[in-house]
Amino acid sequence: MEILLIGSADSIFFEHYCKNLKLQKPDIKIDIFSVSDVSGKYDLSSCDNVTVSAWDKSCFKKIKGVRTIIKPFYSWFSLYSFLKRNKNKWDIIHFKWLVPEAILFPTITSKYSSKSIATFWGAEFNTQHFFYSNLLYRYLLKNFLKCIDVITYATIEQRQEIQKHCNNEYKLNYAIYGSSIYEQIERLVASEPKKKSKGLLGINENKITISIGYSGKELHQHSKIIKTLFEYTKFINEKDKFVIILPMNHGCTGDYINKIEALVKSYKANYKLLTKKMTDAEIARLRNATDIIIQLSTTDGRSASIIESLLAGAILISGDWLPYKVFKEKKLYFHELSKIDSSLPALILKISSNINDELKICQGNKKKWGFETWEKVIKNWIDIYDALLKETPT
Repeated sequence: MEILLIGSADSIFFEHYCKNLKLQKPDIKIDIFSVSDVSGKYDLSSCDNVTVSAWDKSCFKKIKGVRTIIKPFYSWFSLYSFLKRNKNKWDIIHFKWLVPEAILFPTITSKYSSKSIATFWGAEFNTQHFFYSNLLYRYLLKNFLKCIDVITYATIEQRQEIQKHCNNEYKLNYAIYGSSIYEQIERLVASEPKKKSKGLLGINENKITISIGYSGKELHQHSKIIKTLFEYTKFINEKDKFVIILPMNHGCTGDYINKIEALVKSYKANYKLLTKKMTDAEIARLRNATDIIIQLSTTDGRSASIIESLLAGAILISGDWLPYKVFKEKKLYFHELSKIDSSLPALILKISSNINDELKICQGNKKKWGFETWEKVIKNWIDIYDALLKETPT
């Protein structure tokens, strides 16, 4: 079986996805075309070939105003040149990030594979634009999906949104990403108390830890959340009880990190800034050291990082606009807010006054959810691949 993955390969998901595909199906051949630059932080050695779009080295990238218009076409042509140059017809082309440059001219790209799959992360519907227009992007997406054989979704909300663009129920398949960290968390929480995890991370073990999001992406609204917390008088009076965790390991620039750090410093807050890549064991320890995780991102596709936090027993505060209906269906214990305002610091103060009981209740979440390891979920992806190829005429 020969697979071509198209997406942003500079990702832990690509690393673990490819590794686990190879473990379960050693004879599979995996090629990658990355629509963005690859930094080398992730191990892609399980892939046969990795090719990067020519866009990042293009002179057009530096021209403001023009680059937004040119990029989709330039990047798509880079993809097309790659496909044509290889003179290869893959068994399956799997589109793992539905950016404009990936969905342009699907009738042309479809000639280079027997079958195709499109996977939604979850935020594409609201964040992607073509010529500055989300409506135009959705139009392109609808045409693209007509040419795709299988469309995967990870949440009920995603499925409902996809159905607005594709009314072919036969194409829809539920498929999720796993986490190698779930197993690490399971072992760690059984042997290492939260206080010890805090101490090993250089955090005062007697403080209540509050993580703002799980990456440095601006969609986590770090600035707005920090201002909302520290402009609330009662929270300021009790700020020494808390340590703000800023996980800025990826998804942001150095300038953004400096901006957020300067802001939290201006309030004289206790904080822990994380900027270096962490191992699975270190991430598991971070999840265990986190008492409260604030997930008030503008969008989310039910991130594995949130599941990791829940499995480690953290108290989740999420926005009611996020696709977490499944959490309610499984009767997980968490808190929801309808907006970022004074209700956030008020809720945190309420939780902190009864923190031990809150954390104890959250221990039940792991039993209700279960551990979706890569070993478990990758089998479903392979089943989708195998089923697709059985449909291919010989």
